[in-house]
Amino acid sequence: MTPSLQIETEVQDVFTQFPALVKTQPTNGRATNQGPASLSVLAHPPSTSRKTIRVALAGCGVVGGGLLRLLHESSSAISGRYGLDFTLTRVLVRDIHKDRNLPIDCGLYTSDLETFLATDADVFVEAIGGREPAHTIASRAISRGKKLITANKELIAAEGNRLASLATVTGGDLDFGAAVGGSAPVISTLRDLTGGLIPRSVRGILNGTSNYVLSLVERGASLDSALSRARDLGLAESDCSRDLDGRDAAAKLAIIAWTAFGLDPADLCLRRTALVPGLEALVRCSKALNGRVRFIAECALLPDRRISATVEPTIVAEHSSFGGTIGEENLGWSSPLTVSGPGAGGQPTASALLSDLVHLSPVPNGRATSDSAFTSVDDPRAHEWVILADAPVSTLLRSARAFGCAPIHDARVGRDSLIVTAPAHWSLVSPLLQSLEAANANPAVARYEIQSCSENSS
Repeated sequence: MTPSLQIETEVQDVFTQFPALVKTQPTNGRATNQGPASLSVLAHPPSTSRKTIRVALAGCGVVGGGLLRLLHESSSAISGRYGLDFTLTRVLVRDIHKDRNLPIDCGLYTSDLETFLATDADVFVEAIGGREPAHTIASRAISRGKKLITANKELIAAEGNRLASLATVTGGDLDFGAAVGGSAPVISTLRDLTGGLIPRSVRGILNGTSNYVLSLVERGASLDSALSRARDLGLAESDCSRDLDGRDAAAKLAIIAWTAFGLDPADLCLRRTALVPGLEALVRCSKALNGRVRFIAECALLPDRRISATVEPTIVAEHSSFGGTIGEENLGWSSPLTVSGPGAGGQPTASALLSDLVHLSPVPNGRATSDSAFTSVDDPRAHEWVILADAPVSTLLRSARAFGCAPIHDARVGRDSLIVTAPAHWSLVSPLLQSLEAANANPAVARYEIQSCSENSS
């Protein structure tokens, strides 16, 4: 039997995570817990045994504000464990007069981008999101030879390769470990553990918001009420279309493919299938198949150093590792390596940013050489599929056969008909879905990864 290694992480409340590490007698240079220090004097007076890091923060919303609170609550623990004291030099915000209830000197706020970029700092933390001014901040900071830390998956998916190349020229540094997985250490695990080995596949639930919504719908909630609850808990934005249509997970998967295989994120060929419309119907039908719907992202190594990438609804066994991932958790990789942890909301992301902040060594963003490069291709593999439609079973069966998708199981669930197909390429499934859509049959599709229905019936 091939041995397997499984790594699991469980993150505590982010405001107590670091103090909890130092409640016992000091060992290995860890300080006793003497209580939080004021962020307005974030660092203790420097000593010969500690290093002071000057930090400029762009963005002071849920994530940026959460990072500042973490630094405030954990400054003594960080100083004792890592020998680091952080001094805040400037905070870029839209409104300098807004009361944010943070323990910092309000004089540090600025709304002027040039003033912020000119600040004297060792590390720039970008917590704004989106492409601009995030890209300007990142490129200008790295051009000055500074370290740039970001959780911005949209930025890294589009510009990460160019920013990393810029860092090699200027002596700057780019760390985007917080961009994927929230508190689940996805990127750092890939960097640290793959080494010279090439993973055969990387699979994961990369969006905690959609997983939380799916979990509530599985318990009987409507999609609207599940989204409302997610927003109330700070797990979803007012517009969460990127979570439900797979764009968020696709950006993260592009970063993973870059880290694992050296593929430029902007050049990744990726098939993306949205959860909506059809999410509620998929959940009902997955229960009839003794499974659960999960929004799974995958990049897989194929022969001839080809890489395929997909983000799509997948019906998995109820008691599988993915099926057991409930709520806002993210879970990455299949055996032999698993990392998991909360992946939605500001607190896990702020915790991940802090983890990147306390690690000062240069980030290993080096990529494959030309003689070992990988190629991104459309997924050429055949999979079993669950296809739903608001139509008679006989109509769905006839349509599936007409497009070369051989049914191996069919059923009626409420107003929906479902079939499970024999392994079929997406080039057969896609025109079938288009035909059903043209007939106003409201189709939905999911990859099927439970034991084949034909095997179950034998």
